[in-house]
Amino acid sequence: MNLIIDVGNTQCKVSVFEGSTVVCQTQNNHLNEIPWASLFQDYNLKNGIFSDTRGVGLNTVSQFLPPDFPVIELNAELPLPITINYKTPHTLGKDRIAGAVAANHQFYGLPVLIIDIGTAITIDFVSEHGTFMGGIISPGPELRYRALHQFTGKLPLLEPVVEAELTPTTTKTAIEGGVQNGILFEINGYIQHYQAIYQNLKIVLTGGFASMFENKLKSPFHSDALLVQKGLNLILYRWLNTRGTL
Repeated sequence: MNLIIDVGNTQCKVSVFEGSTVVCQTQNNHLNEIPWASLFQDYNLKNGIFSDTRGVGLNTVSQFLPPDFPVIELNAELPLPITINYKTPHTLGKDRIAGAVAANHQFYGLPVLIIDIGTAITIDFVSEHGTFMGGIISPGPELRYRALHQFTGKLPLLEPVVEAELTPTTTKTAIEGGVQNGILFEINGYIQHYQAIYQNLKIVLTGGFASMFENKLKSPFHSDALLVQKGLNLILYRWLNTRGTL
């Protein structure tokens, strides 16, 4: 069984995979709040992979693992099942790499647009040849709400809502509509752009705020909350296979 550790900007997500199947998934704000002892007691964990967008570092993660437990950190040097066409691969987010690997595996031979709506929003494109071609990064819902409050004198700090009005008539609903409909139009705009070029485009939606927009997208899509974890598991298997330890 594989231990998948994904330290994101907001949440630390830890999953256990048996083959390609998720048998356990837990998450919390901090690594020390993950039930590490129970995971190693309940599951026959053999290998692990660690991905970090927060700057925690492998040394910190290793403090929670048995001394002899083999764990690797996702970086630009690891063998990947996709090609990275990015001018600064060492700055490419680990979650973006893992999401691209998983989406390419699921829709092999087809162009894929990966939309991850979390603390930040990333929209990445992987070609039908399995090449990560790049993508965009923009603020997620909470960051947009926080920025409007922090950098203005009177606008209140609000939380994301289930439904945002298109023609708001109060300051509160105007902020909600601007933030959430702005994100929706942004995403739909990128989808339309790529669909005009790639008629067989597949769309994958993931991220902590993805559910807010699932019923509002204009195009068919595949939703996968564990996309990044699945990609990390695939990368770990690729590394083990390269070393001949499978």
